[in-house]
Amino acid sequence: MKRDILNEDDYDEVCRVIGDAVIVLSESGHETRREEIARLLQRTRHDRAHDERDEQRMLEHAIRLVRP
Repeated sequence: MKRDILNEDDYDEVCRVIGDAVIVLSESGHETRREEIARLLQRTRHDRAHDERDEQRMLEHAIRLVRP
C-alpha cells in the first residue's frame, strides 16, 4: 500500500497504530519483525470486529502497510 492512498491524518493514525503494536510486542519480549506486527494487528482486528468502522479501517490499512 502506498502512503498516497491515505490522507495525512489517516496516515498519522496508521503509523500510531503500528507504533503501538511494536511497543506491545517489544514489552512482551516478542520479535518486532513485520510478520509479527502484521499478526498482532490481524488478531486485534479480529478481536475488535464489533468496534467502529473507522478503527477497523485503520487496522486494515496498518496491516497492508506492514505486510511483507
